[in-house]
Amino acid sequence: MFLQSMEIQGYRGFQQKREIKFAIPRQDSVTEGSGLTIITGSNNAGKSSIIECLKAREGGYGKAPSFPNGTRNSLHEEVNIQYDFDNGHNEILKSVRKGSSQTEFIDKDTAVKFFVVPSRRAFEPYFNKFDTTRDDYINANGFQAMRSSTLDNFSNRLFSIEKDNEVKNKYDDILEQVLGFRPEWAIDQNEQSKYFLKFISGKHSYSSNGVGEGIVSIFVIVDAIYDSKPGDIIIIDEPELSLHPSLQKRLSKLFIEYSKDRQIIISTHSPYFVDIDALSEGAALVRVTSSEEGTEIHQLSYNSRNLISKLAKGNLHNPHTFGLDAREFFFQEDGIILVEGQEDVLLYPEIAKQLGKEIQGSFFGWGAGGAGNIPNLCNIAEDLGFKKVAVIFDGDKQKEFVSLKEKFPHYNFQIIPADDIRTKEAREAVNEKQGILDKNRTIQEKYREKMNLIFDSLNEYLKNK
Repeated sequence: MFLQSMEIQGYRGFQQKREIKFAIPRQDSVTEGSGLTIITGSNNAGKSSIIECLKAREGGYGKAPSFPNGTRNSLHEEVNIQYDFDNGHNEILKSVRKGSSQTEFIDKDTAVKFFVVPSRRAFEPYFNKFDTTRDDYINANGFQAMRSSTLDNFSNRLFSIEKDNEVKNKYDDILEQVLGFRPEWAIDQNEQSKYFLKFISGKHSYSSNGVGEGIVSIFVIVDAIYDSKPGDIIIIDEPELSLHPSLQKRLSKLFIEYSKDRQIIISTHSPYFVDIDALSEGAALVRVTSSEEGTEIHQLSYNSRNLISKLAKGNLHNPHTFGLDAREFFFQEDGIILVEGQEDVLLYPEIAKQLGKEIQGSFFGWGAGGAGNIPNLCNIAEDLGFKKVAVIFDGDKQKEFVSLKEKFPHYNFQIIPADDIRTKEAREAVNEKQGILDKNRTIQEKYREKMNLIFDSLNEYLKNK
């Protein structure tokens, strides 16, 4: 039973009822990435609130959580969260009455568990000896109204892993897949009869206090996966914290692999976790924003996922259309500038510099890979709730310029007074193209006034993002 959607109203920034739709693994159980949901958004937009609403379902030992003053939105003073599953089952978690911190569950299926990994993954360096099952660990780490700086009970999971060699080998196999090496670790005891996690490196050993936060974070994240089963639901807040980019990339591959038959929901600020192939295979992308109406949810439509698949494959003119630089698109605030090609991204700032101007917005990646891709990118931007998007066309794209101005009247479209951004010599079967820049990359005098007007118009549109 997979989580199909969740509706939230009254929790923190959720003034209005908002729905988040989650990716569900394809029934073939072999399509990697199809059960992956990626939640993006700027700081304080509401991403962690979504994770907390998922964690609130577990409560703690089956009990309904408390939503004290400060977690309830002041316009409502009561919380209502609905969890809808793909088999038609619906559950509700709601305040018992307006202004009360107490809540109640309606129709909760206790057989379904959400394993939630918080963004704060440090744990106490010295601990007592206990071990725990996966379900007991989920119950013991229920919703907390105050966001804790440490992770409770994780040491219990380490005992459960270490006591069984077969289990430990399985856990270490996944650690090695992410870390790139197989760590040697054990649980040791000090003179005060306290236990601690020991790492062994050659002739030296040190406790978890002496190892980087990134390694500790990986230990916690892998714990959510190693004993999971097909059909499980795993939620991880900001998996990238303290991780080198190489570890982020390997961890992303792990999520894609396991999300073929499990639901994996992540909240992230890192473009390394946005996998274009996974999106084209059914992964969901959710962009969270904040406005006067509170937290808002924007999602890629089915049509946009298909457009991403087309953009990401077979573009010989611009193989970087959805490279790392372009994937930052999913994390940008408003003020994106779309241009036709990769050289445009370099040359427009150069023109602005020659004119003594500064461009307000951020260019999309390496360019769109041709004017024909710009409508697709506008569709994707609209799905994701971008309100300020600007487009600069070459002068020979008048038809596209007029068409898109009509289709997206809330976006800003400009067309330069030359066929290209720079003058290009004639080639076989291709006449010379006059550009804004001459062959020495200097603005041609006849275009200065028009380019000044274009940049002024862009900056006026983009300045109040």
